[in-house]
Amino acid sequence: MYKVIYMTGAPAAGKSSTAAGLKTRVPDLQVFEYGARLTALATESRSQRLTQKEVRAKSATIITKEHVEHLDEILINFCNTARERHHVLIDSHPVTKEQFGFRITAFSIDQIKRIALSEIWVLYADSGETIRRIAADHGGRPIPTSWQADFHTQIQANVAATYGIATGVAVYLFDTSVPRAELLDTLLQRLK
Repeated sequence: MYKVIYMTGAPAAGKSSTAAGLKTRVPDLQVFEYGARLTALATESRSQRLTQKEVRAKSATIITKEHVEHLDEILINFCNTARERHHVLIDSHPVTKEQFGFRITAFSIDQIKRIALSEIWVLYADSGETIRRIAADHGGRPIPTSWQADFHTQIQANVAATYGIATGVAVYLFDTSVPRAELLDTLLQRLK
């Protein structure tokens, strides 16, 4: 039986590097990188090529509710097909830091149920580590204050908890400050 895992967390929590690490250990793992696919979808709807860095820097001015809803349907179809032969890992974070504050573009209750998740994973790091990681490689992300980094993590975890309550699926929170190999070993055990 294959699992569909929703992995989330605030920026710099380690989602992309964790997904890449899991992919090296489970080569047939299907990773749905929501941010990259959203960038590609937004590019399709415009006459100019967008980068993830640009989308991260100006998220609310580029990404519309319609983009998100369209990609959510693509994700649901992807999961329904891929889960027949592979574990699926969804790398996503519906809470974005914007110039005006924060924005949440979450799945509807109907959508999250249609994905038929097996588990929800929330990755997190303390605010000092988050700021250090973003400052080292911001990739278009604004560098948050300590309060903003903690608040972002809390909002993201709240969204994940809401998904868990709505679907009856367990939510696991993982501290990414542990050694990478240890984190990957723990997550691999969840896939078994």
